[in-house]
Amino acid sequence: MPDPAIIDFAQLQSWLVANPDALEPGLVLHDKVLDLGPGLTVPIYGIDPFGRPCLCMIHPTLDSTVSEKMLEVVSRLQTEGRRFRPLFALPSEPRIFLITSSISSELRHRLDLLAGAFPLRTYVVSDALPGEVIPNIHLEDPVSRRGPHSLLERLPASWLGRVERLINGAEALQPSILLQGHDWPIIFVNQSGPIAALFFDDKGLIFTRPHSSQGNAGLRLENDEVVDSAIDYLMRCQINSELITA
Repeated sequence: MPDPAIIDFAQLQSWLVANPDALEPGLVLHDKVLDLGPGLTVPIYGIDPFGRPCLCMIHPTLDSTVSEKMLEVVSRLQTEGRRFRPLFALPSEPRIFLITSSISSELRHRLDLLAGAFPLRTYVVSDALPGEVIPNIHLEDPVSRRGPHSLLERLPASWLGRVERLINGAEALQPSILLQGHDWPIIFVNQSGPIAALFFDDKGLIFTRPHSSQGNAGLRLENDEVVDSAIDYLMRCQINSELITA
């Protein structure tokens, strides 16, 4: 039985731990407080497929103190990350997931600036849409960023062709799959929500599906055959989504 519609932020933390793919497919979250030192804690933390710290900061309303806390969290991990190596493979490369109910124009500009300084993703959460039973979670891309397609300009030529095939295949589906993310990873979203993510590091590209971090490192896009497998997965997601909404 699906969970009831979530309208209380007090319930959101537990729901996110149980449904991390609602933020990013491949993400793993733990329902534990991360203690970063005197006076600095994060209520939920986890890892992405590379083992980077993924820190969820849940604030129903935002003010300047939230920005200050995010800066302090990132600074503490970047300078003292070695202390947290038992928890994270890459402890000095934190990522922040900010979750709120609304963003004022003033704070939107501030978050835009912060997103240029460190990996920051901001999500706006509202009540479930009519006929749905899960909260409506929307990734807010910074206004000044050009979106996922701009990321391709910085890819090595040897990997660019595979990514373009994957993205062209996703966008050719009917209905087309939405691409989100001003930085890596690129998130693939259909009517059901996020269905996959594309990560990039110095070793190449990883395509992750829901829960693929748990005992499955995802698909390395090393050749056309793997790209075909990723496109086939997206196609099946679209077919299943149409059957559900029919």
